[in-house]
Order: sequence, then structure tokens, then C-alpha cells
Amino acid sequence: MKTLVLTVAVFIVLVSCTSTQTITETQQKELMTWGAEKPFEIVSNSAIPMQTVAFNAVANSGILAPGSSAGTIDLTTNANYFRMQGDTISAHLPYYGERRFGSNYGNNQTGIIFDGVPKTKDIVWNAKKQRLEMRFSIKQTRDNELYNIFVIIYPNNRTQININSSERTTISYNGTIKPLQETPKTEGDI
Repeated sequence: MKTLVLTVAVFIVLVSCTSTQTITETQQKELMTWGAEKPFEIVSNSAIPMQTVAFNAVANSGILAPGSSAGTIDLTTNANYFRMQGDTISAHLPYYGERRFGSNYGNNQTGIIFDGVPKTKDIVWNAKKQRLEMRFSIKQTRDNELYNIFVIIYPNNRTQININSSERTTISYNGTIKPLQETPKTEGDI
């Protein structure tokens, strides 16, 4: 009886581990349109800051919002975005972590904020992992801060954004992607 139960348990584990769903060529082509043909906006619902001793001490002091921990910060009530339209990427993301170098005097913006054409851009389909991967490098003109950004878009429209900064500890964001709604032009706009 024990052998039968053990065999069934091993079978269930093996079947559940190998049940990766492959996507069709049509789904892959649709994913590849993000950014190239279809402007998009990613809204993040959680931030995952790098775990450092100092950040954990701050998180353990109880100042984080309810539902948040040192490992995951809830962003559902924070307005944020990462957008790509044509060659331009822009972001306004809250930042949680340590700043390694100082910013310009009088700067009171603590989030990750940029808008412009990236210095480097690479968009590839990862067939093995069944996802779209985007890599950007952009310099923030306000502080001369350099961001290396890695965006992953999954077939279910879930996303992960990893940001490495020249002046801050690494942070990741989980969210969802949707087409960017263009604002209609009025008669006064040129």
C-alpha cells in the first residue's frame, strides 16, 4: 500500500512539473508587436526591493503600508507606469531601497522617473522560456543617473520589470501590460 501511495505521489509531482504550456505562433507574433507596432503601458501592482540590512531595519520599524513587507511592497494604491511609444520610453515608478550616491542639490524626487529615447534597446523572443524580453539603457538627464532596464512580458500579459541603477540598489516590479491609449488631439494642439 505504501508503494502504491508513493508511486501515485511521484507521478503527480512529475506531471505537474512538466505541464508547461507552449504558445502558438500567432500568440508569439502578437507578443512581438508590443513596443514595435503597439505602444504599451505597464502598471505595476507590487515592488520587490533588494534586501539589505538597512532596508530590512526600516521595513521592520512598521512604516510600510498595510499588506506590504520587506520582500514585497503593495503598489495597488500608488499611481505608476512604464510606457513605450515608438522609440521613447518613460516611467514614473515609486522607489524603495537604498540610494548609493547623492543626487543633485535640491532634488526632492525620490522615484524612478525618466522620459526619452534609450541609449540601447534590444527586444527578443525567448523561445525556451516562452516570453518576450526587452532590454533598455537610458540616462536620466536630471541627475545623470543611468538605468539598465530588463522588461519581461509573458503570454498572459503579466510583466516583470528589473531596474539596475548607477546610484541605487536594484528593484523589480510585477504588473500587467495593456495597449497605451492615445489622447485625442484637440483643435489647439499642433
